Amino acid sequence: MATDDSSGEMSTPEAAAEAGGADARPGRRRLIVRGILTLAVAGAIVALAVGQVVATDGDDAQAAPVTSTSTTKATTSTTTTTIPPTTTTTIPPLTQYPTTVLPPVPGGAVNSGDRGPEIQAYELRLVQLHFDPGPVDGVFDAKTEYAAEAFDKIMGWPRDGVIDEAFVFALATFQYPTPLMPEAEADRVEIDLDKQVLTLYKGYQVALITTTSTGNGKRFCGGSDGCQYAVTPPGKFKFDWHVNGWRQGDLGRLYNPWYFNGGIAVHGYSSVPVEPASHGCARIPMHISEYFGDLVYEDMTVYVIGTEAERTGSGGGGGGSAPPPATTVPPVPTDTAPPEATPPTTVAPQATTPPTTKAPVTTPPTPPTTAPPTPPAT
Repeated sequence: MATDDSSGEMSTPEAAAEAGGADARPGRRRLIVRGILTLAVAGAIVALAVGQVVATDGDDAQAAPVTSTSTTKATTSTTTTTIPPTTTTTIPPLTQYPTTVLPPVPGGAVNSGDRGPEIQAYELRLVQLHFDPGPVDGVFDAKTEYAAEAFDKIMGWPRDGVIDEAFVFALATFQYPTPLMPEAEADRVEIDLDKQVLTLYKGYQVALITTTSTGNGKRFCGGSDGCQYAVTPPGKFKFDWHVNGWRQGDLGRLYNPWYFNGGIAVHGYSSVPVEPASHGCARIPMHISEYFGDLVYEDMTVYVIGTEAERTGSGGGGGGSAPPPATTVPPVPTDTAPPEATPPTTVAPQATTPPTTKAPVTTPPTPPTTAPPTPPAT
């Protein structure tokens, strides 16, 4: 049942609802508008996202969602050692001098004391081959004889120092033999105990060939080491000290000695026999010892090759072992260089068949030792 309110107007549910709806209409409209805006914004976002996906599909069908992934790749450092190629020294062949024509020997043979233009031609050829006969003056003196003896030794002939037709033919056609140590140092000295020859190489080439006289093997006393045998032991050595000028040792005087094995040296001496005659040193002619020091140097290798003299009895010659180096070294003497080689100017034709006046030695030399023993103290 309806009741009257204080105003006297009728109050019904419909009226109340109408009244409340009228009051709520503006808020409802706001909610509707707000919802429409929200839907519009959401639709725009969805459309934008769809557009991006479509665009991506058009550019790269393989494209994947972008992800921020940090991947660290392990790096391995491998060190490779490069081995340098092996360096092999190529040893040049010996320089061989061409065959020449030398004048025939006057009277069939010449020796010490003879003179003549023919001897001068022989001296020139000896100089060219580095046998050093001294001045090229046509005089067959002691220096020329030493050179002739060295040539005899190289050829394996009797060591008489006589120049005959066989000598001249061999001299005109001479070719250096194979070195005793063909694969050794470029600069070295080879002392052949069997042939009694000293050969000096510079840059693998022959710079000097000279006669020498080494230890005779006899027992002697009086040296710095007491009684011992006069031997020149085979082996590999080096020049380690020297004295300029004359040196007075316990066993005699030595000229310009170059020591390579204790008190054993290469030195000049007034007498250089064709056979072993020293206390152990390697004697060389005086005129060669004048400049020998210009060709060698300290630490240069010295090879002593062959068979040392048989140790017998007593005795021995000069020029043997010496005491330790002196504290005062004499001044360097004025050295004289060997004469320069020039082709002979006076020549004459020679027969092509070699003479047979000089026969080679039938006994072959003892081959070089392959493993030199340790040299004894001197």
